[in-house]
Amino acid sequence: MAKIPYKINIILKEYLKVLLNNSVPVETMILFGSYAKGTFHEWSDIDLAIVSTIFEGERIKDKNKIRHLTLSVSSDLEVFPYNPNTFINEDPFVYEILSTGIKVF
Repeated sequence: MAKIPYKINIILKEYLKVLLNNSVPVETMILFGSYAKGTFHEWSDIDLAIVSTIFEGERIKDKNKIRHLTLSVSSDLEVFPYNPNTFINEDPFVYEILSTGIKVF
């Protein structure tokens, strides 16, 4: 696990604050991908899994629910929304997130 760069940490804290202030009940937020692995570069996006009861399990629909909030913080955020019932180890992608990610909330 890599150390989260200061600039990214500020974005993550601001995003969490925006979500919570707009009644999005965040249960878990995990940074994964290149920023969690320490392999990021200038054009890397910020891969972020968010677990919340507001999400229904339909990725595009769920992303659209918070798109305006996401873009108000950073266009570099690439959000992967999950309902608590779908964020399970048996899903290979979730397993990768849990194995290599950094829990930020």
